[in-house]
Amino acid sequence: MFLKSLLLLCLSLHVSSALEWKTVKSISLGKDKLERLLVKSDGSLRLLEFRWSLYKNGNLVVLGSFDDIVYQHILKLNHTNQSFRIDLLNQTAHKIKVPYILVKFTDFDYKNSKSKFDIFLQDEEEEITLEYLKREQ
Repeated sequence: MFLKSLLLLCLSLHVSSALEWKTVKSISLGKDKLERLLVKSDGSLRLLEFRWSLYKNGNLVVLGSFDDIVYQHILKLNHTNQSFRIDLLNQTAHKIKVPYILVKFTDFDYKNSKSKFDIFLQDEEEEITLEYLKREQ
């Protein structure tokens, strides 16, 4: 019984520490306005961009690119498909947990036609620096 309790305690401590976020930023984006982040790691600079193009029937179409890879996501509020994740480094044999960004769709402002997002960075080894580039107004 003691061993089970100890194992559960260790597991819960590991899970809670794994969910700590290094950076959290909330943003509000108008239609087709780009959010641009400069991702710095080991002397390399890469650009992450995303924007939304359509909000219809509770579905938000988000378009973006990172490292010359273009993607499209359809996000929904209060749903399991409310966010998307982008790995910032490649997985290797020595590195199974790679830093990533999670972008979560949190609200839609109907009056101003703006989507609200929270941007999270998971980076346990602190290998990544993010720079939010100025957005056109």
